[in-house]
Amino acid sequence: MMSQLQDFMPHGMCLLWRPELMLLHIASDALIAAAYFAIPFGIARFVRLRRDLEQEHRATALLFAAFIALCGLTHLASILVLWVPLYVWEGWLKALTAVVSVATAFLLVSLVPQLLKIPSSTALQQEVLAHQHTIAALKSAQAALAARVGETESELNDALEKEQLSNSLLRTIVESAPGLVYAKDRRGRMLLANNGALDLIGKPWAEVQGKRDVEFLSDPRQGEAVMANDRLVMAGDAVQAIEEIVDHPTKGKRVWFSTKTPMHDLTGAVTGLVGVSIDVTEQKQMQANLLHVSRLSAMGEMAAALAHELNQPLAAITNYVAGSRQVIARENPASEVVAPLDRAIEQTLRAGQIIRRIRAFVSNEDMARHPEDLRELVSEACSLALVGAALQAIETRVRQDERPVMVVADKVQIEQVIHNLTRNAIEALAETQEPRLEISVRAGEDEMALISIVDNGPGVSETVADRLFQPFVSTKGTQGMGIGLSICRSIVEAHGGKIWMAPQDEGGSGFFFTLPLAPRPDGAT
Repeated sequence: MMSQLQDFMPHGMCLLWRPELMLLHIASDALIAAAYFAIPFGIARFVRLRRDLEQEHRATALLFAAFIALCGLTHLASILVLWVPLYVWEGWLKALTAVVSVATAFLLVSLVPQLLKIPSSTALQQEVLAHQHTIAALKSAQAALAARVGETESELNDALEKEQLSNSLLRTIVESAPGLVYAKDRRGRMLLANNGALDLIGKPWAEVQGKRDVEFLSDPRQGEAVMANDRLVMAGDAVQAIEEIVDHPTKGKRVWFSTKTPMHDLTGAVTGLVGVSIDVTEQKQMQANLLHVSRLSAMGEMAAALAHELNQPLAAITNYVAGSRQVIARENPASEVVAPLDRAIEQTLRAGQIIRRIRAFVSNEDMARHPEDLRELVSEACSLALVGAALQAIETRVRQDERPVMVVADKVQIEQVIHNLTRNAIEALAETQEPRLEISVRAGEDEMALISIVDNGPGVSETVADRLFQPFVSTKGTQGMGIGLSICRSIVEAHGGKIWMAPQDEGGSGFFFTLPLAPRPDGAT
């Protein structure tokens, strides 16, 4: 090693050991070395703190730091060779520095395109500003969307409240509507039914919803008839009014007046129907009664006209026969013609009496009151009242006197009383296991006819019985039971009778009323 150093002379000799040149080289190399040594520490600190750098970029930065550090060492070697001629070591150090610098340059050349893609600080600032504007716009849009969502939720809640109110109002209207209200789809399945319809069906809504009439009505034949009417309504696509017969669980066979209207979707296609049915059984019975009364009235008018037309010729015949008899009897009292003429006069007078009775009957204001056989009135009224009742389930007995029970009464009014009382008794038997109904007519010893209608239903208390024939609010302020029975009381009392209701010893209750018997034909009391 020493022999090698003796072969070279220090580099200071080249500078003639001139102090100013020596100082210039030493100071320059020292400052460059110090700067080169400081730069790698900065690069190393940058790489350590930037943990997000990719591995390739981290390796390039560290290689660049090594290259700078080696450059600093070459400058220190330049100072050292001023006094010590270590040119061989300085050459190897420069060679190592050259290798590292070439490798660094190669990596930098390949890294430049990627570095060029990195925006400048100004571009980054502009991009940040653009992002800030975008974020602000997004926040504004988000706030507007949140406000709109709030408004939509409020509108939706209002719509739901209105829908609930509408549904509640519709349900109230449907439930308060008289009669039956229902809706069915195209196949006849039940979509809606009010309490009146469910009462007729006799089943809860859970067992009716989505079912057809043949599936929930007690009589499938009646259900099929109703569905046939529904199909006609939907096929014709027009409102139709129909009379239908459907049994009630407690009231028996009933007549319903049904108004059915087709339902449509938005395209106008028929999707089902809505129906309203009213029980018109009593009205039909009243119509039958009115028809009967009108027929009697027409017969009365015809009888009055006939009596009027017969009265004059009959009077003329009577006067002619009487005059002829007078002439013959005066001239020949023993004539055989007198006796036949007397019989003719007797018969014409009798015919005149009949005509006068007819005219008096049809012209009298109280013409409806005339002797009637109470047995026939009871039979006719009970037959009408029992129409629609479940006769196969009610044991009915009618007891009557063998002889006529004659009363002077308005036939229509008395039939109304019997019909009303019988219907009340039938309704009282709705929940009875073995229902029985006994109706009797007999003539009492007090010249009063007694009619009784007795059932074995649940019965009523004596307190209720006392108020049964009063209207809802009587003139005395007491609470009554209804207008129907109060009308019965008025009719009976107007005929001189009495009406009451009494519990029975064996259970049930009985309606009783009396009517004065008609005077006997012979005038006996």
